[in-house]
Amino acid sequence: MRGTRVTGISPDGEGFEFVCADGTSGTASKVLLATGLVDELPELEGIELLYGVSVHHCLYCDGFEYAGKPVAAYGKGDKGAELAVMMKQWMSDVVACSDGIVVSPQAVLKIEEHNIPLRTEPIQCLEGTDGELTKIVFTSGPDLPQAGLFFSTGCHQASDLSKRLGCKRDEKGGVVIDLDTEESSVPGLYVAGDVSRDVLLVAVAIAEGAQAAVAINKAFLRRDGLCE
Repeated sequence: MRGTRVTGISPDGEGFEFVCADGTSGTASKVLLATGLVDELPELEGIELLYGVSVHHCLYCDGFEYAGKPVAAYGKGDKGAELAVMMKQWMSDVVACSDGIVVSPQAVLKIEEHNIPLRTEPIQCLEGTDGELTKIVFTSGPDLPQAGLFFSTGCHQASDLSKRLGCKRDEKGGVVIDLDTEESSVPGLYVAGDVSRDVLLVAVAIAEGAQAAVAINKAFLRRDGLCE
């Protein structure tokens, strides 16, 4: 095992050549990419001290903790409104924040159907203590006391290796895989976890890694004539 970053991979015959940041290089018969995604944090003053404690990006991971608490849904334009509607499954006290960007009439109608208030003013900062959000401060209008905030600002691939290798991608930018083997459109190149942008959960990523490992092992067995 090496604790270095792979900076380049290229097909080489029936395998791949790779180069690492520390200058080492080598070849591999198969490659498993598990490089994941990077969540794009909103550009809000004060968010760094709150993220992961009371400001979150994943409802499935942290939404249950806020049942019965006042929570904000952040996203520019319609994104915040759409997220707020989803949040009603976990909590009843939700406010949508569009951070100064106009929300479409369709999205406004949707949140009104679910009795979700909307704050359209630009956000000045988030305030809190010891990682716990206490209020959202706007450039105009009253402050909004809240116990938590979930945001929808998107994410991007942590590595461009799959793109450079020419892997087929879906409309969300995730690598298209064979669901039985986790193999990409590039023969011998497998992916696991959020690279495929399917279900973005640790448990799923672990399972995909195990599935890909089994598929790689079976491919080696077939290559060596040890199984059909």
